Amino acid sequence: MPSNVALFISVTLIMLVVPGPDFVIVTRNSLSGGRSQGYLTLIGICCGLAFLTVLAGTGAAAAIAANASLLTALRIIGGAYLALLGGFLAVGALIRARGGTPPPIEGTTPRAPIAQGFLNNILNPKALVFYVTFMPQFVSPNGSALAQTLMLGAMVVACAALWWSVYVTAVTRMSALFARPRARAIIDVGAGSALAPLGIWMALTSEFG
Repeated sequence: MPSNVALFISVTLIMLVVPGPDFVIVTRNSLSGGRSQGYLTLIGICCGLAFLTVLAGTGAAAAIAANASLLTALRIIGGAYLALLGGFLAVGALIRARGGTPPPIEGTTPRAPIAQGFLNNILNPKALVFYVTFMPQFVSPNGSALAQTLMLGAMVVACAALWWSVYVTAVTRMSALFARPRARAIIDVGAGSALAPLGIWMALTSEFG
Protein backbone atom coordinates (compact mmCIF):
# COMPACT_ATOMS: atom_id res chain seq x y z
CA MET A 1 0.00 0.00 0.00
CA PRO A 2 1.17 3.58 -0.63
CA SER A 3 2.03 5.63 2.44
CA ASN A 4 -0.08 8.49 3.88
CA VAL A 5 -3.09 7.71 1.69
CA ALA A 6 -5.40 10.01 3.65
CA LEU A 7 -3.03 12.95 3.15
CA PHE A 8 -2.68 12.15 -0.55
CA ILE A 9 -6.45 12.11 -1.06
CA SER A 10 -6.89 15.33 0.92
CA VAL A 11 -4.28 17.22 -1.08
CA THR A 12 -5.62 15.80 -4.37
CA LEU A 13 -9.13 17.01 -3.57
CA ILE A 14 -7.82 20.47 -2.70
CA MET A 15 -5.94 20.65 -6.00
CA LEU A 16 -9.05 19.56 -7.90
CA VAL A 17 -11.24 22.17 -6.23
CA VAL A 18 -8.87 25.07 -7.00
CA PRO A 19 -10.23 26.72 -10.20
CA GLY A 20 -8.27 26.09 -13.39
CA PRO A 21 -8.88 25.17 -17.05
CA ASP A 22 -10.98 22.13 -16.05
CA PHE A 23 -13.20 24.38 -13.94
CA VAL A 24 -13.80 26.74 -16.86
CA ILE A 25 -14.56 23.97 -19.35
CA VAL A 26 -16.82 21.98 -17.00
CA THR A 27 -18.73 25.11 -16.00
CA ARG A 28 -19.19 26.23 -19.59
CA ASN A 29 -20.32 22.85 -20.88
CA SER A 30 -22.63 22.25 -17.91
CA LEU A 31 -24.37 25.61 -18.17
CA SER A 32 -24.57 25.63 -21.96
CA GLY A 33 -25.28 21.97 -22.65
CA GLY A 34 -26.87 20.75 -19.44
CA ARG A 35 -25.98 17.94 -17.09
CA SER A 36 -25.22 15.42 -19.84
CA GLN A 37 -22.57 17.70 -21.37
CA GLY A 38 -21.07 18.28 -17.94
CA TYR A 39 -20.86 14.54 -17.26
CA LEU A 40 -19.30 13.92 -20.67
CA THR A 41 -16.65 16.51 -19.84
CA LEU A 42 -16.11 14.68 -16.54
CA ILE A 43 -15.56 11.42 -18.44
CA GLY A 44 -12.97 13.11 -20.62
CA ILE A 45 -11.15 14.49 -17.58
CA CYS A 46 -11.07 11.09 -15.89
CA CYS A 47 -9.82 9.43 -19.10
CA GLY A 48 -7.04 12.00 -19.32
CA LEU A 49 -6.03 11.40 -15.71
CA ALA A 50 -6.08 7.63 -16.28
CA PHE A 51 -3.83 8.09 -19.32
CA LEU A 52 -1.38 10.15 -17.24
CA THR A 53 -1.45 7.44 -14.59
CA VAL A 54 -0.35 4.87 -17.15
CA LEU A 55 2.43 7.19 -18.31
CA ALA A 56 3.58 7.65 -14.72
CA GLY A 57 3.48 3.92 -14.03
CA THR A 58 5.58 3.07 -17.07
CA GLY A 59 8.08 5.85 -16.43
CA ALA A 60 7.15 7.73 -19.61
CA ALA A 61 5.90 10.74 -17.63
CA ALA A 62 9.23 11.07 -15.84
CA ALA A 63 11.10 10.79 -19.14
CA ILE A 64 8.99 13.56 -20.66
CA ALA A 65 9.38 15.79 -17.60
CA ALA A 66 13.14 15.28 -17.64
CA ASN A 67 13.43 16.28 -21.29
CA ALA A 68 13.33 20.07 -21.57
CA SER A 69 12.50 19.99 -25.28
CA LEU A 70 9.57 17.61 -24.86
CA LEU A 71 8.22 19.54 -21.87
CA THR A 72 8.48 22.80 -23.80
CA ALA A 73 6.68 21.25 -26.77
CA LEU A 74 3.93 19.96 -24.47
CA ARG A 75 3.59 23.39 -22.89
CA ILE A 76 3.30 25.13 -26.25
CA ILE A 77 0.83 22.60 -27.68
CA GLY A 78 -1.26 22.67 -24.52
CA GLY A 79 -1.25 26.46 -24.43
CA ALA A 80 -2.16 26.68 -28.11
CA TYR A 81 -5.04 24.24 -27.58
CA LEU A 82 -6.50 26.30 -24.73
CA ALA A 83 -6.05 29.54 -26.67
CA LEU A 84 -7.73 28.12 -29.78
CA LEU A 85 -10.58 26.59 -27.79
CA GLY A 86 -11.14 29.87 -25.98
CA GLY A 87 -11.03 31.78 -29.24
CA PHE A 88 -13.54 29.48 -30.94
CA LEU A 89 -15.92 29.72 -27.98
CA ALA A 90 -15.82 33.50 -27.89
CA VAL A 91 -15.95 33.98 -31.67
CA GLY A 92 -18.68 31.35 -32.02
CA ALA A 93 -20.80 33.20 -29.48
CA LEU A 94 -20.36 36.48 -31.34
CA ILE A 95 -21.25 34.83 -34.66
CA ARG A 96 -24.43 33.37 -33.17
CA ALA A 97 -25.31 36.76 -31.73
CA ARG A 98 -25.26 38.13 -35.27
CA GLY A 99 -27.49 35.32 -36.53
CA GLY A 100 -24.73 33.27 -38.14
CA THR A 101 -23.56 29.68 -37.73
CA PRO A 102 -20.33 29.15 -35.76
CA PRO A 103 -17.70 26.66 -36.95
CA PRO A 104 -18.37 23.05 -35.83
CA ILE A 105 -15.15 22.88 -33.82
CA GLU A 106 -16.79 25.36 -31.46
CA GLY A 107 -17.80 22.43 -29.28
CA THR A 108 -21.42 21.54 -29.97
CA THR A 109 -20.87 17.98 -31.24
CA PRO A 110 -21.79 15.21 -28.78
CA ARG A 111 -18.22 13.97 -28.35
CA ALA A 112 -16.64 17.42 -28.02
CA PRO A 113 -16.91 17.63 -24.19
CA ILE A 114 -15.11 14.29 -23.81
CA ALA A 115 -12.30 15.44 -26.11
CA GLN A 116 -12.06 18.78 -24.34
CA GLY A 117 -11.76 17.18 -20.90
CA PHE A 118 -9.24 14.62 -22.14
CA LEU A 119 -7.00 17.00 -24.07
CA ASN A 120 -7.14 19.64 -21.37
CA ASN A 121 -5.45 17.21 -18.98
CA ILE A 122 -2.95 15.31 -21.12
CA LEU A 123 -1.68 18.57 -22.67
CA ASN A 124 -1.36 20.32 -19.32
CA PRO A 125 2.26 20.29 -18.10
CA LYS A 126 1.06 21.04 -14.56
CA ALA A 127 -0.82 17.74 -14.51
CA LEU A 128 2.28 15.93 -15.74
CA VAL A 129 4.44 17.55 -13.06
CA PHE A 130 1.88 16.48 -10.44
CA TYR A 131 2.33 12.85 -11.43
CA VAL A 132 6.12 13.10 -11.57
CA THR A 133 6.91 15.16 -8.47
CA PHE A 134 3.98 14.88 -6.05
CA MET A 135 2.72 11.33 -6.47
CA PRO A 136 6.10 9.54 -6.00
CA GLN A 137 6.33 11.02 -2.49
CA PHE A 138 3.58 8.61 -1.44
CA VAL A 139 5.09 5.49 -3.01
CA SER A 140 6.46 3.19 -0.32
CA PRO A 141 9.92 1.67 -1.04
CA ASN A 142 8.73 -1.62 0.43
CA GLY A 143 6.30 -2.43 -2.37
CA SER A 144 5.94 -2.42 -6.13
CA ALA A 145 6.33 1.13 -7.48
CA LEU A 146 4.16 0.31 -10.52
CA ALA A 147 1.31 -1.15 -8.46
CA GLN A 148 1.37 1.74 -6.01
CA THR A 149 1.50 4.34 -8.79
CA LEU A 150 -1.49 2.76 -10.49
CA MET A 151 -3.32 2.64 -7.16
CA LEU A 152 -2.60 6.30 -6.46
CA GLY A 153 -3.64 7.19 -10.00
CA ALA A 154 -6.91 5.33 -9.50
CA MET A 155 -7.47 7.42 -6.37
CA VAL A 156 -6.91 10.61 -8.37
CA VAL A 157 -9.45 9.48 -10.98
CA ALA A 158 -11.95 8.55 -8.24
CA CYS A 159 -11.49 11.92 -6.52
CA ALA A 160 -11.95 13.75 -9.83
CA ALA A 161 -15.08 11.74 -10.64
CA LEU A 162 -16.53 12.46 -7.20
CA TRP A 163 -15.74 16.18 -7.19
CA TRP A 164 -16.86 16.92 -10.74
CA SER A 165 -20.03 14.83 -10.34
CA VAL A 166 -21.00 16.90 -7.32
CA TYR A 167 -20.05 20.14 -9.06
CA VAL A 168 -21.89 19.35 -12.31
CA THR A 169 -25.01 18.30 -10.41
CA ALA A 170 -24.93 21.51 -8.40
CA VAL A 171 -24.20 23.92 -11.22
CA THR A 172 -26.76 22.44 -13.61
CA ARG A 173 -29.50 23.22 -11.11
CA MET A 174 -29.00 26.78 -12.32
CA SER A 175 -29.00 25.85 -16.02
CA ALA A 176 -32.58 27.07 -16.45
CA LEU A 177 -31.35 30.59 -15.68
CA PHE A 178 -28.97 30.36 -18.63
CA ALA A 179 -31.31 28.79 -21.19
CA ARG A 180 -31.70 31.95 -23.24
CA PRO A 181 -29.35 32.38 -26.22
CA ARG A 182 -28.07 35.69 -24.86
CA ALA A 183 -27.13 34.08 -21.55
CA ARG A 184 -25.37 31.20 -23.32
CA ALA A 185 -23.47 33.67 -25.48
CA ILE A 186 -22.28 35.46 -22.34
CA ILE A 187 -21.15 32.12 -20.88
CA ASP A 188 -19.18 31.26 -24.02
CA VAL A 189 -17.58 34.69 -24.24
CA GLY A 190 -16.67 34.49 -20.55
CA ALA A 191 -15.20 30.99 -20.92
CA GLY A 192 -13.31 31.99 -24.04
CA SER A 193 -11.98 35.12 -22.36
CA ALA A 194 -10.65 32.97 -19.51
CA LEU A 195 -9.18 30.11 -21.56
CA ALA A 196 -7.49 32.11 -24.33
CA PRO A 197 -5.25 34.26 -22.07
CA LEU A 198 -4.49 31.21 -19.91
CA GLY A 199 -3.42 29.29 -23.00
CA ILE A 200 -1.24 32.14 -24.20
CA TRP A 201 0.38 32.40 -20.77
CA MET A 202 1.03 28.65 -20.70
CA ALA A 203 2.59 28.72 -24.16
CA LEU A 204 4.88 31.65 -23.33
CA THR A 205 5.89 30.92 -19.74
CA SER A 206 9.11 29.06 -19.03
CA GLU A 207 7.93 27.72 -15.68
CA PHE A 208 7.48 24.17 -16.97
CA GLY A 209 10.14 23.93 -19.62
